Amino acid sequence: MKKYAKIINEETKLCEVGLGTNSAFYQSIGMTEMEVEQAYNGSWYVKGYAPEKPVEELKVEKRAEINKARDAAEQGGFEYMGKIFDSDQVSAQRISMAAQAMALAPEGTTITWTCQDNSTIDLTAQELVGLVVALAEWSNTCHQKATALKAQIDAAETAEELENITWDDKPATLS
Repeated sequence: MKKYAKIINEETKLCEVGLGTNSAFYQSIGMTEMEVEQAYNGSWYVKGYAPEKPVEELKVEKRAEINKARDAAEQGGFEYMGKIFDSDQVSAQRISMAAQAMALAPEGTTITWTCQDNSTIDLTAQELVGLVVALAEWSNTCHQKATALKAQIDAAETAEELENITWDDKPATLS
């Protein structure tokens, strides 16, 4: 973009840039119109000279992105007995408590559980234990996928390689 600017470091092409509209003032302090670009750190440079964000910094950001995606997936729901069950923290606690309580209930007792789509399903004590297991397996699957993606992040050497690492619906694999 064209701005009034003055190069303050000939080696790096770092610039001082006038961000307002007072072109007469900018000219009076030695600025000229030139093509400039803003770097990742907010500094301005002659176009084509702005430094790229360091790969290590990009890796930190990518790890945070993967953690956020993992948490969203883990708490977004999971399938059991053909139904989708909520898996947020409150739901996970309710599932665990219901399984413990049903273990003490008379044989043949069921509990009606509301699924993510607001449909209901009657669950026996044994099915509730299966629900707890399915929840644990789902959580573990999400964490294993995140671990595999973080291994890819650690192995990445370029910004382009990091951009290609994404959380999607496919299982992650270690390369």
